[in-house]
Amino acid sequence: MVLLRSFVIIDLKIGKLKHQDIGQMQMYVNYYDREVKTESENPTIGIILCKEKDDFVIEYTLPEENKQVFANEYKLYLPNKKELQKLLAHYL
Repeated sequence: MVLLRSFVIIDLKIGKLKHQDIGQMQMYVNYYDREVKTESENPTIGIILCKEKDDFVIEYTLPEENKQVFANEYKLYLPNKKELQKLLAHYL
């Protein structure tokens, strides 16, 4: 078993991702790193899940060296068995 030893902040958005959402998450990550995290813990990770993401907004809102905030789309349904097998085959 591997322990992450890091706070993970997750924000679920029901609409399209906006640059304000990324700025807000970055503020939360910075707060936890400065006020809550101990020296023995890894940096805080922020994850934004949204119904629609805008790669342009993500690319130009986050700093290039960003390794702490991630944005991705979520689906309103679970994939069926064939879709899961196809995804697994693609990544394995």
